[in-house]
This record gives sequence, structure tokens and C-alpha cells, in this order.
Amino acid sequence: MIAEQRPLRHVIRRSLAENLLTCPTFVREDNEVLAFGQAAHSFFAAYFLQCRAANEETRLTDVTRLAGEAWARTHGLQQGRFAEFMQLCEFFALTWEAGLETLSHLEHTETLEVGEDLLLTATMDRIDRADQGDPDDPPSRELITDFKTERAELDHDFQMRWYAQQRLLGSPALSEVGVRIAWVRDAFLSDTVWYRRGELDFWWKTMLAGLRDRLAQPDPQPVGGPSCPDCAKRFSCGKATAVAREIPEDEAQADELFQDLLRLEEAREVRHAGLKHFYGDRQPRVVHGHELGYLTPREARLVITAAPLELHKWLKRHHYDADAALKVDSSAVAPVQHKLVEAGLAKHEFSKAGFRWRKFVAERKKVRKHEEEAQ
Repeated sequence: MIAEQRPLRHVIRRSLAENLLTCPTFVREDNEVLAFGQAAHSFFAAYFLQCRAANEETRLTDVTRLAGEAWARTHGLQQGRFAEFMQLCEFFALTWEAGLETLSHLEHTETLEVGEDLLLTATMDRIDRADQGDPDDPPSRELITDFKTERAELDHDFQMRWYAQQRLLGSPALSEVGVRIAWVRDAFLSDTVWYRRGELDFWWKTMLAGLRDRLAQPDPQPVGGPSCPDCAKRFSCGKATAVAREIPEDEAQADELFQDLLRLEEAREVRHAGLKHFYGDRQPRVVHGHELGYLTPREARLVITAAPLELHKWLKRHHYDADAALKVDSSAVAPVQHKLVEAGLAKHEFSKAGFRWRKFVAERKKVRKHEEEAQ
């Protein structure tokens, strides 16, 4: 008698599913960047649990110990980043309170069986109750917070949808789930996106069909795309994108790449200046699919000729949002900015960090500059 053969069950994490949908041959690269994030998330959970055990919103005295333990138990770390890690953990503890009143789960792994072939998993950093209901009753609304230690400008829409839908399918009492991203290094929170039960059903069905299609391919072929930078095959795969091939593996390679970039930037400026001079007394031309020369804008720009107060009155009279249309020119009020802050009419704040480079200014020069501005 032949035993009934059960179909192969695939255990798929959220991150793997997202990348497989892009490229069916994707293999995640286990590197020190991933290890750094794992160590940080280990600390985040341990810190909140320590706060819960002590029934306190903050436990700054425990940060050094908990961070050291998280670092010690994480494999694959670049040991030279220890000071950076400790500083990150201290900053996290200073900017985040435990929120014990609403805290439900930490590092919660949600699993979901889909048919006989798929076991889907996702680990959610933090889940809070968001319905202000009876603590003894199951929540009807929850808020998921995902902490990010990197500053890369990535699209998190798939992750947010996956978390919300898996939580809704696994908890019948829930009617709505919100998801937000927290960038730890900048203490910056994204807007919360709320999903109602049933809202993601069609997307979920479509996504599962695509995932099964990728897993069922007998001889999958690589596809270059957004998954390439995180793939272990990016240096050997013929379909890898050019950006993925350029990602450095260590600081020495990163320094060399930046040096090349500075040279190319200088070369670009020199060529730009040469062409600008050449076309100073010539008509524009079409070269390699580009208009080149001194070009007039394709569309005329709007120039407001009325005084601000007169324009404000006109907008109000015609039922437009005058306050939204008229914004204060920060540069125009820069000479009195400190007085505006003292009067409660303005405040100083940093925008979210973005990738760029600038001339290095020594700390003593920064202090001197701030003192001069204060005077």
C-alpha cells in the first residue's frame, strides 16, 4: 500500500515573499547590515520588556546592560560598529517611552496556513491596542509599529499591507489595523495607514497567486529589479541591475566609490561649464534626444502681482483656503527667527535625514558658528 504523499509546504517570510514576487531566484544575503538590525531589534524588545517588568515608562539605567547583551548574542556583527550601536540604543531609549497602557505584543511572530502548500510568517516589532476598550476583551483595532534602523528611502507599502492583512486574518475580533514606520535614527514617524477588514482581500488573493506561480516554476530564471541590492547573487547574476553591482561591501570599497564619484562630479562641472560657454552665442540644438543650449521654459510661470493681503481677501471672498495658498517665506523672516520662536509663533526642527554629502565642519567651528548666530 502506497502512503499518500502530502504536497510540499513552503515556509515563507514576508520579506522573502516580497522579493520572490520580483525575482523567483532571489536569495537573501546574510551580511553585517542585517545582523546590526537584528541586534537593534533585540534591544528594542528587551528594553520595552524591562519597562513592563518595572512598570515604568523609561528605564535609562538599564540601557547599557541590555544593549551589551543584545550585541553579545547576535552573530555576524562588524565589531567596529559597537560604539555606533550603543549610541543608537541610548538614543532610542531617550526618544521612545514604553507606552505600557496600550502595549500588547513585542517581536510578535504571526503565522498563517494558506491551503496545504504555504505557511506564511511575519514578525511584527510592536503591536498596540488602539480601541480603548476593556483590556479583558479582544481588541477591535490595533496599531503595528515597525522600527527601521536604516535610512534608505524604500517603499514599505507591501510590508504594511502584509502585516495588516495577516493580523486581520489571524484575529477575527479585529475590524481595523493601522501600520506605521518608525525611523529610529531620526526619531521620525510615518503617517499611520489604516486598513479595514476586507479592504485588502483582493490584493491578498492576487499576491498569493503570484507567489504560488513563482514557487511552482520548474526552472526559474532571474529577473533584474528592486530585489537585486539585497540578493546574495548580485555580483554573479547576469540580470543584476547596475546599482546592485555598485553597492560596496565594506567601508574601504565605499570610500573608493565616493572618491570616484567626486572625480566624476568635478568632470561633469567642467564639461557643463565648457558647453555653457560654447552655446553662449549659438542657437539651441537637439543632440542625442535632448534639447541643448539656452532654453526658454515650455510653460509660463504664474507671477502674483497683488499684495499678499489683497490676495488673501480675494481668496477668502471666493471660498478658497487662503491660509494654505499663502505660506510664510522663511528666508524673509530669518533675521527675526529667534524672536518668533520666543513668541511661540515658530519653532526650529530638523527634517528627515536624506542621503547627500557636504563639506566636513569640525565640532569647534560648529560651536563658534552657533555662538555668533546667538549674538
